[in-house]
Amino acid sequence: MHLYFFVYIIIGVLRFGAYLATGYLVMLAEFFHGVIDLIILSVLKKSRSISLKPPDEHHPYGHGLAENIGSLTVSIAFITIVSFELFREGVGRILKPREFFYPEIAIGVLFLTLTLLFLSFYRVSKEKDVLSKAIKTELLNDTLSTSAAILGVVLSRLYPVADGFFTILIGIIIASNALKLYKENASILLGKSPDEGFYSKLKNVMTSFSEIHDVHDVSAIYIGRNKVHLDMHVTVDGSMSVKEADELTIQISSKIKDKIPEVDFVSIHVCSETSGKLKITDGTFKN
Repeated sequence: MHLYFFVYIIIGVLRFGAYLATGYLVMLAEFFHGVIDLIILSVLKKSRSISLKPPDEHHPYGHGLAENIGSLTVSIAFITIVSFELFREGVGRILKPREFFYPEIAIGVLFLTLTLLFLSFYRVSKEKDVLSKAIKTELLNDTLSTSAAILGVVLSRLYPVADGFFTILIGIIIASNALKLYKENASILLGKSPDEGFYSKLKNVMTSFSEIHDVHDVSAIYIGRNKVHLDMHVTVDGSMSVKEADELTIQISSKIKDKIPEVDFVSIHVCSETSGKLKITDGTFKN
């Protein structure tokens, strides 16, 4: 993690220095893009550490949503501040182009940036944890915007307004990534339910117990990244004793967590008569 921070700091210094020396607005846009990447990684790292805190009196389901809250906050800031400012500055540069200096410096810095990004991407592609996946995504996005900046610098030698156009393009790239980040995290904070694959696995687990007549009132929501709280009612024979029902719920809970690792909390209510919605009948979920 520290290596990627170091790489982005070096890239940021080079970009900002190139902007001061050459006057290319795309270099400033790329500098801000790098700052955004650093902020994203910092927020994800901090919120990740908070999300790993165990449940307490005030947070019985843990702190898993801390990562989503942090990402949502960052995405809003990118859309409303950084992307808007780049768009505004890009329009201004189109309406009033300015003179550029030493384009070879700008191109050299951008190609050096691409080299560092490719090397970092090669390294992070070998890692599989959640934070590494986020870093990989940011490296891909940065590679795309850096390529756009190179094209902007080259074209601006013939068409000065290209600097403004490609600055706007980089702002759009940042806004697009921020919007994707916003939608992903907002849906989880609003109580997103897992996809059909989750319920298919749950169906296989529940139908493996001959004691269960049906399953109803199934409710599953994310309480963090890859963490699900599952609540459901199961119908059993009315003659089953409380002890037998209790032992059955323990077996069900254990098998669910074994077959569906993302399930972090399970609440199982035993009923003697079927009712409610989302039932398992003949091996399938039906309303």
